[in-house]
Amino acid sequence: MIEIAFCFDNNMAAAACVAIASLLDFNGDKRVHYRISCICPRETFDYKLKIESIVKKRDGKSTVDFYLAPEEFDGAYEVRGISVSTYLRLLLHRIFPEKRKIIYADVDILFQDTLKALWDDNISGFLIGGVKGAANFRNTWQESMKLPYAEKLKDVTGNYINAGILIMNLEEIRRWNPDESWLQMAGENYYYQDQDILNITCKGKVRYLPVRYNVQAHLTTKEFMRFAKEGIFSKEQCTEAVKRPAVLHYTGPKPWDNRGVNRGKIWWGYVESQKDLSCFFDETKVMNRKTTGLLGKINRHLPFLK
Repeated sequence: MIEIAFCFDNNMAAAACVAIASLLDFNGDKRVHYRISCICPRETFDYKLKIESIVKKRDGKSTVDFYLAPEEFDGAYEVRGISVSTYLRLLLHRIFPEKRKIIYADVDILFQDTLKALWDDNISGFLIGGVKGAANFRNTWQESMKLPYAEKLKDVTGNYINAGILIMNLEEIRRWNPDESWLQMAGENYYYQDQDILNITCKGKVRYLPVRYNVQAHLTTKEFMRFAKEGIFSKEQCTEAVKRPAVLHYTGPKPWDNRGVNRGKIWWGYVESQKDLSCFFDETKVMNRKTTGLLGKINRHLPFLK
């Protein structure tokens, strides 16, 4: 069984249904099954029966359980409309004291392949495993160095991970015991919230994963190949990720808000093929234009939004 956790509230519950369904539909290995954990506030438990149905329909051997979100981060810093649920990944080592490791996934994700190789990756001696994001592009990093806490980020230059997909070594994190530090930092104005916190505190203890496990969907192919041009990943890794992504991560504008986002057709194509998912989305409220003009510029120049 592969252990995987999702943390979300009502704002992202419909997207969570899509992410979880795609996890099972695109498994690609019928011998692989998932133990899915959903960490949510009480009101989001209204989705429990629906998600259980989604899982049962697709894989009778995979399971899903709901856990009440702890309140430690209720007063944490919020920005860009991202709620305190984003910090819950920082508590997985306490929520699951018996588990040795777990995959954490955001819900603005469409899975495209099995996660078996990711799960089997050896993270012994590391705190977390993650994929280097587009934040490492030279011009983007120059902008991040203008943040008021830029000095804390200097040590991770070129190695900043996007926290949308993580392997978390819960056993090692418990030994490290970062709870007090993480809670304090969550109250400070880190623009990328828990993502900044993880990059700053886990530096030197991060296992860097293949880019196909967190393909930031807003990047065009040309933009994506900058990873190779700037030496962040090899050309072969980038080519494989473009042609055969394991995880599409819709950072920035979301396809359920605007069909025109890059690779939005892939997300919508999947949703509309599934009767138990398409009912969640009111298409009359979805923009049907391409992300050009101001929206497109925002999308291109903020490549490591969560």
